[in-house]
Amino acid sequence: MKTKRTLIALILCAVLLASFGCAAAPRATESENLAYADSAKGSYDMAAPMEEAAMAPAAAGEVAQQSGEPTGDFDVRKIVYNADMSVTVDDPSAALNTLLQKTKSLGGYVSGSYATTDEEGTNYAYATLKVPSDQLDALVTAANALGKVNDYRLSSDDISLSYYDIQARLTSAKAEEQQLLDILSKCETVEEILAVRQSLSSVRSDIESYTAQIRLWDNLVAYATLSVTISRTPKTAVEGENDLIQLWKASDVWNKMERGFQNSVRFVANAIGAIGIFIAIALIPAGVLFLLIGLPIILHKKNKRKKAAALKAQQAMSAEPDDTVKQNE
Repeated sequence: MKTKRTLIALILCAVLLASFGCAAAPRATESENLAYADSAKGSYDMAAPMEEAAMAPAAAGEVAQQSGEPTGDFDVRKIVYNADMSVTVDDPSAALNTLLQKTKSLGGYVSGSYATTDEEGTNYAYATLKVPSDQLDALVTAANALGKVNDYRLSSDDISLSYYDIQARLTSAKAEEQQLLDILSKCETVEEILAVRQSLSSVRSDIESYTAQIRLWDNLVAYATLSVTISRTPKTAVEGENDLIQLWKASDVWNKMERGFQNSVRFVANAIGAIGIFIAIALIPAGVLFLLIGLPIILHKKNKRKKAAALKAQQAMSAEPDDTVKQNE
């Protein structure tokens, strides 16, 4: 009787800890039952404190979730900083290189960057820079020194609540993993081992998910993001005239004229080709309509004229004998 009570207590503890049960061992002899009862009693005495210890953090986690408060140290806020700015400079490419070097010197890295020129010949450069959060002001100051700042925006996202909630879930999952490992070491049958391993696999999957999320947040909190748009400073009227004078004073005027002539010839050739394509596209439907409608009409009129001419000739031939008879009379 004592052995059965002990086994029932062990099964109930296992169900409370991981929602599974271990099957009872096969019936043994009376002496083996007595020995197993003593060992089971010792196991039950050890399992009870473990159950209480496991229920304590779980209950604390439930209270935290119900109240909406994280279980971590809220004195350390988890804040993600993002900044956007646009700057006009004389040389966007040089300014971009300066910012990239400054980012590396501050212990950051370049998430992405590129330079381009639009159809009007204006140069632009873009960069997404990552620096330690405490170095964001230094990087913004360096960007301000490059030229004129047209726009600057700074945003912050406080993820403390979500961060510490996931951290509490991770701590609870690790504690449950350790308890399952302890139970696994005491399982004797294949069914028991498979049941424990299934629960252990689910818990470890949760641990990996929580760990990956925390690592992502740690990186976002540790490194602030600065997105910069660099454009060329618009030229004044005087600068435009100076550029025109410099153009005519250049030693490669002949090369520029040659390139201009080539561009003109290319434009004319493209225009002729476009006109030819347009004419071909327009003539194809017209030709199809002519073959389907116009040609039958023309052939019909032609045949009609032939028949009319033949009829007229026949009438003329039939009228000649009548004239001969009248003359004889």
